[in-house]
Amino acid sequence: MARCPLCSERPAKRFCPAKETRICSICCGSRREVDIDCPSSCHHLMAGRAYESDRRTPDPQLESAVQKFDKTFTYRHTPVLNAVCLAICEERAAAPWLFDTDVIEVLKDLTRTMKTLSSGIFYESLPESVVRVSLFHRLKRLFDGFIQPQPQILEQSLKISDAIDILTFLTYVATVNSNSRPRSRQYLDLLNNMAEQTAQEKRAGNLIAP
Repeated sequence: MARCPLCSERPAKRFCPAKETRICSICCGSRREVDIDCPSSCHHLMAGRAYESDRRTPDPQLESAVQKFDKTFTYRHTPVLNAVCLAICEERAAAPWLFDTDVIEVLKDLTRTMKTLSSGIFYESLPESVVRVSLFHRLKRLFDGFIQPQPQILEQSLKISDAIDILTFLTYVATVNSNSRPRSRQYLDLLNNMAEQTAQEKRAGNLIAP
């Protein structure tokens, strides 16, 4: 049996779709989403996520901040939460190289930006990478629309303080639903699966509608 091309030590038993060749199980497990850019469809990746308990740990300040959020909060802000998650999915479709880390850092940057807006001294905390800047602007435009709605729309505009709470909540959700690997897309895959399920439910509803 051929040797693993990554370590040159162990037998290559697992087919790696990212490397388009067989590698050993040890390299698969230890280098997955680290220096191997695993496709979401890889069954070894999916099995590993189900088996492993590796999760990012939110910082204590973020952990404390989300304690005030309950079901009433998520129900009240469902339209905004859904819109943000859909926007992230759309950005991922346009930029397939996006990682969970990018999303989490953009949410943090946008939170800092909103906090400056609430203080009366507006300053955009732009991310450094081009990938993150694109997502930042997409989400910023979305929140601008909720905060300053069009005159013909009668819905109450979103308060800046509520926008900050929503971003804090989403940062926490993204953090705990990801893992510590630098190339993780676990949270992004979760969002995609939820979006696909919602789309299927809507299609089913349209089929049975009178």
